[in-house]
Amino acid sequence: MLNIEFLRSPHPFAANCYLISSAGEYAVVDPTAPFDASLCNGTVKYILLTHAHFDHILEIDSWVAATGAEVVLAKNEVEALSDPMRNCYKLYNGTDKGYFGKAKGLSDGDILPLGDTEIRVIECPGHTAGCATYLCDGSAFVGDTVFAGGGFGRFDLPSGNYILLRESISKLVSLPNETVFYPGHGESTTNKQYKQDIGM
Repeated sequence: MLNIEFLRSPHPFAANCYLISSAGEYAVVDPTAPFDASLCNGTVKYILLTHAHFDHILEIDSWVAATGAEVVLAKNEVEALSDPMRNCYKLYNGTDKGYFGKAKGLSDGDILPLGDTEIRVIECPGHTAGCATYLCDGSAFVGDTVFAGGGFGRFDLPSGNYILLRESISKLVSLPNETVFYPGHGESTTNKQYKQDIGM
């Protein structure tokens, strides 16, 4: 069974950060809240990145340093982590920051074991070239691909593509109706509600 906890970030403009766990193993999705050992009564296996934009990786270094967990993201996004133009640090903050450590690139359909469950990778390019959704036990961590209320991510930033984004949204709405979408910003929603919001 998957447990999900929302972690509040102290940073302005930070994306949502989720701590998920199963049978004593943990993963953090989009680490924008600092690592807190009191929240983890087991092993942190993964740092899951839905994409490399700066507002989704604000505390990645603190999690890597404290846990040694494997940083994973879609294969087409790995280089963006250290590219201040693609990760938008340069655009929004005027800095050359990024993440310069090790990261593993994932492909559509890859499976990551976590405790007594597993996480399936769904590549969802469009908001960026290498966006990913992580699907586990009926919960989908969708990053900035879709938002509650029928919204979707912008596609005018580096490597964004409207056509690919529409295709990725089609992938997500093909999931079971009861799938819960946990976005990078705002509240969660269900696939059923999202489809109603967009008139499907």
